[in-house]
Amino acid sequence: MDLSLRDARKVFLKQQGLLRDNEFGRGINALRRVINRLGYLQIDTISVVNRAHEHIPATRIENFEAVHLDRLMKERSIYEHWSHAAAFMPFEHYQYSLPVMQGWRDSRSCDRKLAALIIERIREEGPLQSRDFEDTGHKERGGWWAWKPAKRVLEHLFFSGELMVTRREGFQKVFDLPENVIPEHIDTSVPTIDAWARHIVLKQVCALGLATELDIGYSRATIVRLAKINLKADIRKAIDDLIAERTLQSIDIGDQTYYTTSDLLGHLPLRIAKNQVRILSPFDNSVINRKRTQHLFDFDYQLECYLPAPKRKFGYFSLPLLYGDELIGRMDAKADRKTGVFIINHLAFEPKVTLDDQLTSALDRGIEKFCIDQNCHTIKLKTATPKELTRRLKAVLEGER
Repeated sequence: MDLSLRDARKVFLKQQGLLRDNEFGRGINALRRVINRLGYLQIDTISVVNRAHEHIPATRIENFEAVHLDRLMKERSIYEHWSHAAAFMPFEHYQYSLPVMQGWRDSRSCDRKLAALIIERIREEGPLQSRDFEDTGHKERGGWWAWKPAKRVLEHLFFSGELMVTRREGFQKVFDLPENVIPEHIDTSVPTIDAWARHIVLKQVCALGLATELDIGYSRATIVRLAKINLKADIRKAIDDLIAERTLQSIDIGDQTYYTTSDLLGHLPLRIAKNQVRILSPFDNSVINRKRTQHLFDFDYQLECYLPAPKRKFGYFSLPLLYGDELIGRMDAKADRKTGVFIINHLAFEPKVTLDDQLTSALDRGIEKFCIDQNCHTIKLKTATPKELTRRLKAVLEGER
């Protein structure tokens, strides 16, 4: 079966909650549904604009509040571990982190004497942060290997599942014993590799609407590599088994094979709303897989904060702009929360984009909403690409509201 790129994008955006407003509803229950559908919500430290774990749900939930995440952690609806990166995940999927934790324990070592002392202290004193442990090491500067011994061991115990994050304070992890964090009803049996691979396949297809074999493995690629687990053959087998059972079906989109379900394809035809431009996080689940973004949207995206300044084309922290079912450009921006000014350093459009009145209005609404989400009240545009749009867009975006 063949499917057009446009219909593929619609199915994908529908499952990601980006095709229409409030796909998941409103409030904290919507946040539960977002995290369950997407599978994970990436946690990030960069705060040029709102951090990824706040930005991503705010793109999908009109009345999202950051305190909702704290509430879900407190009520044990979500837990923190690693998926593609550090992430919040649904507690009902906790057992599928266990193979990673076990792989970490089996493949990596730490100072077990110090580990025992840390665990015993937490058992006696309750939840603790890394700063609660005295630095017994040297003060070298450098990478992970140069962290103070206690912090290094704490992170090992976290990855191995011997400790868990009970909450964050000032964005710092607070560690506790698993038995104090895991709800009683949660299944803590270690799944077989076959069951784990099957779970990954089904959850990724549900999250993405349709997925290549590479897409399916992408969400766990980093952590399984760090835990020295090779899942490639197991994922391939799970796909084949699910196709044989007729749970999945394969479709061709251009020159690539994707996997989906008849239920997901049954959403077609899907209507596209073009009333607002959605401003995505660079770590949004919808664009985190850059190869997928290139194939489905013909959008070559790279986060340039990791590049030296002279090599940046669009800016330090450019945010993809979604309009309907198209990625139309990037916005390099910074929220100056002290002054309340939302600074757009560079607003760049794809060459194929025509900035007509409808798109201009949608862009204005989208950027205004995003500005408010950053607790800013004034927009300042420095430059646009093409440059001849700069004056026009400054008049629209910087006008009185």
